[in-house]
Amino acid sequence: MRLLRGIGTLIALTVLCAALMLTLVAGPLRFIALNPAYLKTFVPSRDYCEEMRQRISDDLDHVAILYGLENGELTDLVTDDSIRAYTGTLIDALFAPENTDSLHLPSYPAERFAEYLREHSAYSDKAIEDFSEDCAAAVTEDLSAIDASLLISKFTTFRDSMFVNMLPILFGAGVALTILMCAIIRLLYVGTSKRAGSVLMWGGCFMGVTLVLVPVTQFLLFDYVGRLNITVSAFRTILSGLLYTVLYGWLIVLLALFLFVALFLTIAILRAARTKKK
Repeated sequence: MRLLRGIGTLIALTVLCAALMLTLVAGPLRFIALNPAYLKTFVPSRDYCEEMRQRISDDLDHVAILYGLENGELTDLVTDDSIRAYTGTLIDALFAPENTDSLHLPSYPAERFAEYLREHSAYSDKAIEDFSEDCAAAVTEDLSAIDASLLISKFTTFRDSMFVNMLPILFGAGVALTILMCAIIRLLYVGTSKRAGSVLMWGGCFMGVTLVLVPVTQFLLFDYVGRLNITVSAFRTILSGLLYTVLYGWLIVLLALFLFVALFLTIAILRAARTKKK
């Protein structure tokens, strides 16, 4: 009987770990990495906007020099709110079903540049129009720098793949299988070894969470995103912003679940370790 229970426990623990790993990969991939609402909220952070403004400022300075303006004079015309708004448009375009090889993005509004030059110079209307269009084109190029045909086509292929379409099903199956394996482990020790069953159940959950948490944490600790072999550019800013947002969101979910499981595992161990009263 003990041998059969031991074999059953080993199988149940293995399946439990696999089910938790499936849940903790399919869930974040579907509800974080492929969730436009989440990305639009957290990608354009303060650091992202500041770095993007620096990239935009460098390009606007080239336009400013051509029209007799000083370096940095146009930087404040592109606000953090406008960067956030355009980034949201970019992310919506990434997930738009009609965009398969390239993104259909609007040009950055040119009116503010035209108003600024009109107030600070005596240029003709034609020159002001050309200036505003040049500035808007430079800003648009930076804010949509990720619009590379190869990258967009690869993302579209992944976005529309059968694997991605099945993520909600895989997530639900992982949750159901996790609950089932927990119940089986508890049933195997329903008699005099209930406390041992509780330790094994929470221990299996702990191992399953840790097997996903460790590589994600290592990926961030060693800063693999920051070590991408891409020159400093607006493209790098957008790509790293997307990757960091996904990874940190995934890490927060894993840490919360890890602390929850670790707490109940500790309680189960303490209860199992208590000696019986004489």
